Amino acid sequence: MLTFEWDKDSEQLEIHADSEGLQELVKQIKKLTSVEGNEHLHLMTEDWGGEELSNVKQNEKSELIHHVKIFRWTDE
Repeated sequence: MLTFEWDKDSEQLEIHADSEGLQELVKQIKKLTSVEGNEHLHLMTEDWGGEELSNVKQNEKSELIHHVKIFRWTDE
């Protein structure tokens, strides 16, 4: 389980994960660090055509984010 959720009342991003979800996040970040140049990756729920994020929110007061885009920038 891995979710990104927006708590608009506190204006904060919450990341909820179990061990498998954290391993998936690490895997995706490692993949991103192994490419050359500026790059990005997408993490999406099944509802949005992905498989990296869970569809079930963990905080009933937050809003589930279905699409997370992570950018890697070079120092140049």
